[in-house]
Amino acid sequence: MAMPRNRIRGFVRRPTPEQVAELGAAEFMHLTPRESEQYADVLDGILAGMDRLDELHAPMPPLTHTDRDPGAPPSHADDPFHAFVRRCRITGSAEGPLAGMTVGVKDNLAVAGIPITNASRSLSYTPTTDAVVVSRLLDAGASITGKTNLDDFSTSGTGESSWFGPARNAVDPSRSSGGSSGGSGSAVRSGAVDLAIGVDEGGSARIPAAFNGVVSIKGTQGLVPSHGLTYMDHTIDSVCPIGSTVELTARMLDVMSGHSDRDPQWVRGTPSPTRAAEVLGDGVAGMTIGVVAEGTGEDLCEPGVLAAFRDSCSALEDAGATVVPVSIPLWADAWAIETAMLIHLGWMGVQADGAGYSHLGEVDVERTHAFAMVRRLEADSFPPFFKVWLLAGRYLHDSYFSTYFAKAANLRRALTAEIDVALQTCDLLVTPTTPQVAPVLLDRPAEDPEILSRGTTMVANTCVTNLSGHPSLAVPSGVDPATGMPASIQIVAPHWEDARTFRAGAVVEAAVGVMPGTGSPAAVAQA
Repeated sequence: MAMPRNRIRGFVRRPTPEQVAELGAAEFMHLTPRESEQYADVLDGILAGMDRLDELHAPMPPLTHTDRDPGAPPSHADDPFHAFVRRCRITGSAEGPLAGMTVGVKDNLAVAGIPITNASRSLSYTPTTDAVVVSRLLDAGASITGKTNLDDFSTSGTGESSWFGPARNAVDPSRSSGGSSGGSGSAVRSGAVDLAIGVDEGGSARIPAAFNGVVSIKGTQGLVPSHGLTYMDHTIDSVCPIGSTVELTARMLDVMSGHSDRDPQWVRGTPSPTRAAEVLGDGVAGMTIGVVAEGTGEDLCEPGVLAAFRDSCSALEDAGATVVPVSIPLWADAWAIETAMLIHLGWMGVQADGAGYSHLGEVDVERTHAFAMVRRLEADSFPPFFKVWLLAGRYLHDSYFSTYFAKAANLRRALTAEIDVALQTCDLLVTPTTPQVAPVLLDRPAEDPEILSRGTTMVANTCVTNLSGHPSLAVPSGVDPATGMPASIQIVAPHWEDARTFRAGAVVEAAVGVMPGTGSPAAVAQA
């Protein structure tokens, strides 16, 4: 016997013939009145399938670790570096590789029962499930103790667009903590948490690590599930660990990594990578390490950053590696390529109300509905950079169709091939993570042209591997003597050889030392 329906009709209203004619016009069709009536009849049958979906419910995984205190936004006294949007407490397992450690989660990742704001005045939604990486960290013994500050909708590299105010650099609070995961970098460097999650679309986790003198890795695309994330694009977004040391970051990566059928960006059929924490002592003896000419020029990098980078290369040579120059011509054009990709893919993602297309991952229906409502009712409150991207996406789509996306997609493949060729003769590639140290924060509106544009050079070396999918580790390389601010080296490996970057990272860390004050709020406040 057929199951009774829960309601007489579903939510989907049927279009009238007049509406069908308007829909056709929007798709460049010229429907006659008779055709509009005929298609309205056909659509009635098709939309009956949507009625059926209203009767069905996909099973969701049960919520674990239910000892949860949603907390509240912290006071300035409790959060002097403005690293957090909210302090909370979710207790993890009693045992595990991260037992007893505290973690800050960037506030564009889902933590059940904790509002997710994306640091925007326009969107606040409380998820009912944890992101996959959050569940894995809790299972490994870590406790979630805060949602960290970020740029409004992750659309900048300096932190200045956050609706809650910018995260402050934990070495010098007058300077940027980077972005868009600035709160995560500051929280780790200040010792407010042991570990933090960042998210990287063009350097958004590695830049805060570089500016604060801590460690982060953007893993091989697909290594770490991005389920539960407010997406920019499934082929570019990466969820990243941030830690005060190479060893802690490796342990966190090992916990977060691995296949999940809930993940929208998993590259299936790939080999299982070596666990990063198991190779930290293996060194670099016998390796060939390529210095990318296009990422290390004096016209690009500040002198103090280059000096620290060269010292790190010398440390790698002293440890038995051969350091050689390499050229990757498209490296210098990576930001132009990624800009075209993100304008198109980000704009299309917004048309999908944040759910994205062409993936097999889990979709949060309520979150998709929430974003759809915000987009239609509160678009005026979107951050300036987000507005610029939406305007550019609409303009390029309407005026030039998908031509520039197609060109960028092909150049992305060409860039990836150039890096693969370089990695056939080199075991690793290196550049400074960022060409400059953390800049001074600007006391100006978020729509100020300088604020909108000054993140461009920051991503010159980091955005490359978001396009190519190669793993890239950011490790402190020293201190700029002119400013006293940290510099950082980026270490790039072949796909799925993420652990190899940590072998070199451990050598650099041993030579440079862990940045003074890391993990000690009192020491950092005096820096």
